[in-house]
Amino acid sequence: MSAVIDKVRSLWIPLRGMNLLLPNVAVAEVIPYREPEIAEAGPDWLLGVLNWRDQRIPLVSYEIFCKQDAPESADRARILVLNTTRADTRLPFIAMVTSGIPRLFLADEEGLDDVLGSEDFASDHTLSAVRIGSEQADLPDLARVHHEVEQAWWELEA
Repeated sequence: MSAVIDKVRSLWIPLRGMNLLLPNVAVAEVIPYREPEIAEAGPDWLLGVLNWRDQRIPLVSYEIFCKQDAPESADRARILVLNTTRADTRLPFIAMVTSGIPRLFLADEEGLDDVLGSEDFASDHTLSAVRIGSEQADLPDLARVHHEVEQAWWELEA
C-alpha cells in the first residue's frame, strides 16, 4: 500500500528582497544570529565560519548566490543550520543567514496560488518558485548549493 503525501511541513524563510520555502527536514536548527569567524579566502557568498555543536561549519548567503545584494545584519536576523542533502558528503551541515524569523507553513496545492517555472526567475540555484497571495518564495536547489559550498569549503580548509 502506498501513501500519497499531499502536504509538506515547510518553513517560509525571509531573506533580503526574497523568500525561500524549505521542507522542515532540510533544517537542523534555527539559531540567533552571531558574527561568524571571517574566512580568509573563498567566494563572496561565504560569509565566514561558525562553531556549532563543536563543529566548524560554513555560513553562506543565498542572496549572494543569486547575485543579489548582501544581507544586512538586523535585529531579527537568524541563522538556519541546514542538513546536507547529499549522502556522499564530508560536510553534513551548512549555515545560511536569514533576514527574519522563519515561520511554519503547511505547503499543499490549495495553499499555493501558483507554481512558477524556471523561466520566471534569474538564479540557477533555484529549482522552482511558488506564489502565495502577493508573496513569492523560491524553492532552492539545495543539492547544487551544498555541492558548491562543499567544494569551496574544502579548498578553504585545505
